[in-house]
Amino acid sequence: MNHLLLTRFQGALIGGNIIYFTPQQIAPNPLMTETTPALMGGIDSSIRCGGFEAQDWLQSTSIIDRDPQRAIVAMLPLMLFFHDDRVKLREIILNVSHTWELDWETCSSAVSIGYLISRSLCETLSPTAIIVQLLDEMTNLHPLLFQQLSMIDRLLEQSSSLTQVTQKLAIAPHPIITPTVLAIYCFLCTPEDFSLAIRRAHQIEARSPLTCALTGILAGVHNSSTGIPLNGLLATPQREQWMTAAENLLNGWAGVYSVNSETPVGLLPPSQQSAIPYAIPVAAPKVMQRR
Repeated sequence: MNHLLLTRFQGALIGGNIIYFTPQQIAPNPLMTETTPALMGGIDSSIRCGGFEAQDWLQSTSIIDRDPQRAIVAMLPLMLFFHDDRVKLREIILNVSHTWELDWETCSSAVSIGYLISRSLCETLSPTAIIVQLLDEMTNLHPLLFQQLSMIDRLLEQSSSLTQVTQKLAIAPHPIITPTVLAIYCFLCTPEDFSLAIRRAHQIEARSPLTCALTGILAGVHNSSTGIPLNGLLATPQREQWMTAAENLLNGWAGVYSVNSETPVGLLPPSQQSAIPYAIPVAAPKVMQRR
């Protein structure tokens, strides 16, 4: 593995928070700032329930106003927590989308981003093949999303410029699908360069906060927090809060508990988390254990 899973979780949460205007000029992403309470609520719910429990999730993220852009971002904790089971992740995204009464276009966009995050965290993401794999595995995507993803796959093969790509997508634009597809394009153009991917996303004429946020999330997952330039890390609002939230979410995913407590480490007060030894439940093969 090129990067620790912890730094990849941190990269996802921090990456979506910053926009690079230039290599030196950085600003917070307003979409992530607005969605922070719902994101933190979703992280707490995932830790508390050891995964996804519909009623608890809804209560924890009730602050969200069902705006499609915020809804996609708010699903990020689920995309990270269930990255190792793409089938279950897709089912949960469909569940949440139905409960929040999101349209087919928004649900399909969330499924696509979750798929790329899963592939990246499982170290099976091939930039040249990922779109074909996505279209083959994730059935029942919205026809417009399928069409636009197929288009940018061809444009990536032809090394088309950002201007050419935006002109092609402008023929049939959609307020959710098009920013999602552009984010995937910006990430896949330069998957190993976090700041360049974000700058390209911001150079798009529409300058959608969703495109910048999703590009930052995908690039952050792939390159981890260690691949984010130092000035970007320093410019991240509430950086320490996001770093701690990522660590707690990873502890919840791994089943880390206090040695002397039945309480998941992620739910202990911050003052106690660093003062106690951790233990990961271990069992023999095919023996059920705490997760």
